[in-house]
Amino acid sequence: MSVASPRAARRIGIASQVFIGLGLGLLVGLFFGERVAFLRAGGDAFIALLQITVLPYVVVALITSLGRLTLDKATALGLKAGGILLVLWAIGFAVVLLTPLAFPDWPSASFFSASEIAETKPVDFISLYIPANFFGALADAVVPAIVVFAILFGVALIGVPRKAALLDLLDPVGDTLMAITAFVGRLAPYGVFAITASAAGTIDVGDLERLQVYLVIYVAMSLLLSLWVIPGLVATLTPLGHGAVLRAFRGPLVTAFATGSVLIVLPLLAAGSKELLARTTPVSGEAAQTADSSVDILIPAAYPFPSLGNLLALVFVLFGGWYVGSEVSVADYPTLSVAGLASLFGGTVLALPFLFDLLRLPADLFPVFVTVDVVASRFGTLLAALHIVAIALIGTYALQGRLLLRALPVARFVAITVALTAGLLVAIRFFFNSVDVEPYTKDRLLAGLHLIENPQPHTVHRRPPGDLPAEVDAITNFRRRGVLRVCYVPDDYPSSFFNAAGELVGFDIEVAHRFARYFEVAVEFMPVGSIPEAAARMDRGYCDVLMSLMAITPQRTTEFSMTAPVRSSPVGFIVHDHRRDQFRTWRGVGSLEHPRIGVAVDPSSRTDLARLVPGAVEVPFEAKADLEGILAKGAPDLDAIVMYAEEAAAWTILHPAFAAVAPTPPRLQPSGYAVARGNNDMLLLLDAWLLNAKSDGTMDQLYDYWMLGKVKRTQPPRWSIARDILGWIE
Repeated sequence: MSVASPRAARRIGIASQVFIGLGLGLLVGLFFGERVAFLRAGGDAFIALLQITVLPYVVVALITSLGRLTLDKATALGLKAGGILLVLWAIGFAVVLLTPLAFPDWPSASFFSASEIAETKPVDFISLYIPANFFGALADAVVPAIVVFAILFGVALIGVPRKAALLDLLDPVGDTLMAITAFVGRLAPYGVFAITASAAGTIDVGDLERLQVYLVIYVAMSLLLSLWVIPGLVATLTPLGHGAVLRAFRGPLVTAFATGSVLIVLPLLAAGSKELLARTTPVSGEAAQTADSSVDILIPAAYPFPSLGNLLALVFVLFGGWYVGSEVSVADYPTLSVAGLASLFGGTVLALPFLFDLLRLPADLFPVFVTVDVVASRFGTLLAALHIVAIALIGTYALQGRLLLRALPVARFVAITVALTAGLLVAIRFFFNSVDVEPYTKDRLLAGLHLIENPQPHTVHRRPPGDLPAEVDAITNFRRRGVLRVCYVPDDYPSSFFNAAGELVGFDIEVAHRFARYFEVAVEFMPVGSIPEAAARMDRGYCDVLMSLMAITPQRTTEFSMTAPVRSSPVGFIVHDHRRDQFRTWRGVGSLEHPRIGVAVDPSSRTDLARLVPGAVEVPFEAKADLEGILAKGAPDLDAIVMYAEEAAAWTILHPAFAAVAPTPPRLQPSGYAVARGNNDMLLLLDAWLLNAKSDGTMDQLYDYWMLGKVKRTQPPRWSIARDILGWIE
């Protein structure tokens, strides 16, 4: 007689539970939006629990594993692992430097950035890698220094005669740390749920839309490297199969993806690698022990070195240049590669700002990177984990002399990899050029700017109202008449221009309103087409002050009484986009043979050009309206147009086919406002007000807004299903 027994319920594996937590977290975040931001505390607690054992594990694993080796084996392991690392870096750089092929043909430009003339700050690699104070490095979690100490200790232990007692003591410590890690790992589904829900509920969807090109490229390349290149490389060079590699690390990979940290899954990666190696390693105790020791050395030792996940972050440097209309040239690729690899030893937080400064890209790109990295870093972490796994597995097989270097499989792997990479890049470029064309909107941003504060009562003349009777005492007259007459230059971006609403706005215009508000008078804006015209009209009492920043030069003092410097601005050029590299340095500008350079018609500007570029052929233009016409026609007869770099950047926003360049080393020129010659009382009054405006931060506020484009926007609540579709949340 047979008795039917119920089928034992199959328990869901930890990897599947983590996947479920990831999916539920994503759904909850999208459903409730910012209302689930509080779950971040639970995610942070889970990450902290995982971090408890990481640094002790790194130290103990390296010391015990290296201490058991002979010096010959340690040297062989280092050489083989180093070779594998170089191969992986070569693959990573090839992918990074090819990604610009996927950038669509979208016009782009940006406001001026102070980083274009800022001095670079070197990374302190000595303190990062030399553990002068090991306990301080432990307290500050300086992982590279900790690893260097552990490696030095382990290598030194190789030659110590009585090392067995210490190793026997550390072995139970390592086992205990692994037991703690296993316990915390069982909480992974809940931690992953909390992290994913809070991230999905708070990510700015608008930012993701604007940065979709980088996200698509980064995700596509990281998945290609994670799902094909690294497992395929392992399968090509070792007895392991492609699918076996991915299946063995499902749980740790998902945990790393959700938490955004490789460090916390190092013990799990070590355990998975040992289990995978055990399937193909002879069962003899010595071989198994050697394999385990190799893994315990290679996994923590590989962590401080830049991984493919870190390397792929360099794509944002290339993307950032394209994003702001200042593409990184091919000639800068060696600099990007060498400096990028070196700086990545300190992590992307150190590397990206350093590279932005080195390549003279706006420092404001880094906050953009931080925003988009919330999503991208998950895929980078996944790739970094597999990078470490590849070093551990291939390195161990290399140490055992069991690498499979077969010409046909290697050639097939390389051919498929090249085809997939090229196909993805071409497909992404085609998609964005043909299907998802992003309209150029930076010109709308400039045209949509308004005055920061409410303006004074004012009248704007678009045409000169005619000569006004001369007045002897401008100070007395503007206060008595209750109106400050201000000369302005139309179409002088971003200093004085008419916005999309027809309002006269800009840096100089807002300064005029603030100055008039101090004396509680109205403003009457009087147009002047050029500096010489302004000089002639001001002498006849046409206006009280010329609010148009211009260089303070000895020659100009023969035309006006100039204020103390309001700012010192770098000299810049507007150039055709493809010629920006020729104007990056003053040495490069000086090497050009008789360049034709557009310059304002006033004598002082032409004298400055002759001093800056002695061999230049001057092509003067009289008014800003003339400059608009020149750029609209593509400036076919000009090599460049000289002006302040901030102004040049604003003009390229309106004409993105051109680029703004501030040659290095920067040539700074003081600039200020002007009153009629001999009007010393007005000059003193204006100087005193400007001094106070600079001291209280007013001028910096206006400069950031009008010249650097730092516009603060009020953000509505994040989109969510509960609020925007079901209407459950107000």
